[in-house]
Amino acid sequence: MTSGDPSRRPVTGKNTEWMIPSDQMIVRRYKPLRHFADTLENGFRAGQAEGYEEREGQASEPAREHEGQRSERTESMILNNGEEMDLASGIEQAREAARENYYASCWRLGTDEDPEIWEMYADGRGVAIETTYRQIEEFIAPDQEDLYMGIVRYLDYEEEFTPTGIPYVLYFYKHRTFDSEQEFRLLTNRGGNPIIRTDGQEMPPESRPDNPSHVNLSANMDTLINRVILSPGADDELRAEVEETLDEHDVSAPVVPSRLDDPAPHHETYDTELGGAANYEASEEYLDDLIDRFVGETDWDVWNTVDVIQLNQREKLHPRTVFVECFQYVDDPPDRSEYGQEHLNYEVRAHRVVDGEYQDTFLNDPAEETDEELVEADNPSE
Repeated sequence: MTSGDPSRRPVTGKNTEWMIPSDQMIVRRYKPLRHFADTLENGFRAGQAEGYEEREGQASEPAREHEGQRSERTESMILNNGEEMDLASGIEQAREAARENYYASCWRLGTDEDPEIWEMYADGRGVAIETTYRQIEEFIAPDQEDLYMGIVRYLDYEEEFTPTGIPYVLYFYKHRTFDSEQEFRLLTNRGGNPIIRTDGQEMPPESRPDNPSHVNLSANMDTLINRVILSPGADDELRAEVEETLDEHDVSAPVVPSRLDDPAPHHETYDTELGGAANYEASEEYLDDLIDRFVGETDWDVWNTVDVIQLNQREKLHPRTVFVECFQYVDDPPDRSEYGQEHLNYEVRAHRVVDGEYQDTFLNDPAEETDEELVEADNPSE
């Protein structure tokens, strides 16, 4: 797998089944206070998929039915050991076994805060470590191969198709019941992928790896961490402990309160939010409403500029596969050419609104080419 740019890590690839956000997208890792010092010391914990929700790394019901239909075509084949071929069962078994080899580190996209997320992932008394996507790509486990990153897309596992074929792709999809998490994920593998048995027999116990329940992903914490956000209701004792822990580990990041307690400190940087991962009906109206909400809920007494970014893979301009990012700025925003992952040929449509007034839309080269093709298709005689 290659990123198409030797200066960028190959954490995903062109035309893969999952996407990364723009480099400026803010990403946070929520943690209970009791694990904060260990994270700074040993790196970010990635849990074994075996210990996660049962659908992790598994295909959806329609995808499994399709595999079963394909497998039926080979059931009459007799293998050398005398068993009938059972490809679908072998694939299912290999996917389940692979859960012992894959490890996921789970983050949250954007700066919006949800009390339930604080309670669930920081035990109500903890921190959120804040960085950006580009910093994660650059500074987490920089020498490690087979480290994949991407936005988690949410599906109706009873109705929609998950991709099949490449095992690790499935770990960037989750059931729609988790869509409030707005997850960004780092994924690594220990031990490769299990062999697919086609004879319908169980894998022998000795073929199972003796893998740990988690692994740690190292990082240069001082260059990675931009801010540390305290959980809602944090007292002076919590702040002092967090600041002392940062100082002990030579991390210079500022500590700020939750925006649920005091939004003012959060206006000193910029805000971000991601949408589109849960567009289950593949609706253009859903995307339009999302963009209207991003702009309509902006407090123009605080923010000067809003950039709404539409990202999609080249020539895959479909409502179900478009991500929408919202950026709110107090000061001058970046050049809009910086939003796109050019090395992956993503199409970027960047809409800018200043002081509540729409200015214009920037299209990168792949988006311009697609729009020209769409115009030509609509006007074939011209």
